[in-house]
Amino acid sequence: MRTAVKASVLSVGALVLAGALNAGQCGYEQCWGAVGIGPGGAYGWAHSHASEGAAYNAAQRGCRGNCDQIRTFYNTCGAIARASNGGWGWGWASSRQAAENTALGYCREYGANCRVAVWACSP
Repeated sequence: MRTAVKASVLSVGALVLAGALNAGQCGYEQCWGAVGIGPGGAYGWAHSHASEGAAYNAAQRGCRGNCDQIRTFYNTCGAIARASNGGWGWGWASSRQAAENTALGYCREYGANCRVAVWACSP
């Protein structure tokens, strides 16, 4: 009987360990990402962070501190599009393409010749 209990405990332990490994560094609840843009074409992104602050800071480091617009998101994708006149738009969605389309749509409200400047996904 003791052998059966030990086997059960070992099985449960293995399942817990496997689940934790599959969760990655973000855990099960929220996996944060961020996208940012700044003057002179600066851009930065981050994905797969356990906290919003960590994702924000990583995107800012990618911009070398020059991003003046940073947006965060979790368990999804984010994108920022920039217009030729400096206008911009941002969007988030369950896929890269949908996030880019949303960002482009908002960008076109503020300028022309919008192009996606940066994107990231944090599943």
